[in-house]
Amino acid sequence: MQDVPIFPVPRTPCGARAKAMGGRRVVSYGRFYEDFEVGSVLDHHWGRTITQAEGQLFATWTMNASPLYFNEVYARAQGHPTTPIHPLLVMNVVFGLSVEDLSEQALAHLGYWRMRFPKPVYPGDTLLSRSEVLDKRLSDSKDDRGIVHVRTSGTNQHGDEVLSYERKILVKKRAAYPVLDKAPGSAAVASGSGKHGG
Repeated sequence: MQDVPIFPVPRTPCGARAKAMGGRRVVSYGRFYEDFEVGSVLDHHWGRTITQAEGQLFATWTMNASPLYFNEVYARAQGHPTTPIHPLLVMNVVFGLSVEDLSEQALAHLGYWRMRFPKPVYPGDTLLSRSEVLDKRLSDSKDDRGIVHVRTSGTNQHGDEVLSYERKILVKKRAAYPVLDKAPGSAAVASGSGKHGG
């Protein structure tokens, strides 16, 4: 059987490609349930600088009618140095920075709690993200997954917290989802067979 090329994207193959690969297999990125340790703190890399254009486009695209986010004269009259970045854009950026470490192996997001925005974000600010694992438990209904409870915080370039929230993630267990660890151009796979699907 000919090798099926696998590209480094976090998805489960489907249809004919899945059959050719011998069933449900995934290219592995991120943490499985077993990899999370209660009390561990993860500093998510990259960071992201937000521009004024992005902030105003987000307000426009989401039909936000508050002039605070797109009218600088109005924002200054309210005591801001310029138009602040909409909190939902801040949340999405901080959340996005955490995905690689927390939810590449997620099956579902189960909810968000205690979301706070203690300080505004302004154009030119760079957002950073960090998460702490608060708790984890196995699923009550299915033995191939577990629930991980985390607290994520976002800070600006000065170290000021601009966002914090908690969320619960339904995460795959490693043993239930066989891994194909094959990058483009490599000859071996995790199973050691060198072929997909036996």
